[in-house]
Amino acid sequence: MGYSTEFRGELKFTTDLTAKQLGKVKSFLGQDCREHPEWNKQNLTYIDLELLDDFSGLKWDGSEKTYDLVEKVNLIIDELQKEYPEFGLTGKLMAQGEDIEDRWWLQIVNGKAIEVPIEIKGKKITCPHCGEEFILETES
Repeated sequence: MGYSTEFRGELKFTTDLTAKQLGKVKSFLGQDCREHPEWNKQNLTYIDLELLDDFSGLKWDGSEKTYDLVEKVNLIIDELQKEYPEFGLTGKLMAQGEDIEDRWWLQIVNGKAIEVPIEIKGKKITCPHCGEEFILETES
């Protein structure tokens, strides 16, 4: 078993992509980085992203055990910009790990994906029936 993180949100392309550019983006999605030595990212696994229904950007594909998504998004940006310097992404994904306090943003800042912590405010509560933990947030 491993640790799971779920992602919600969208990363939008900064320009409208041509069919050729979309095909290039699609060629990265679902790929195992370890099978692509040319990317020089042997420490990364599968790229757990998919195109939005309208092809305007990317979102998490719902895969279990998604790790290192910040680095994988940056891999796509870096590789696409080699051929298409105008390629970029904007937006953010909210990341929620199995631990209630493991919550952060994958955000595009200055053209690169970074991890931005989310301050968790409130009192940690454990349900007496199921043992699930949650945060009781109160108004300031």
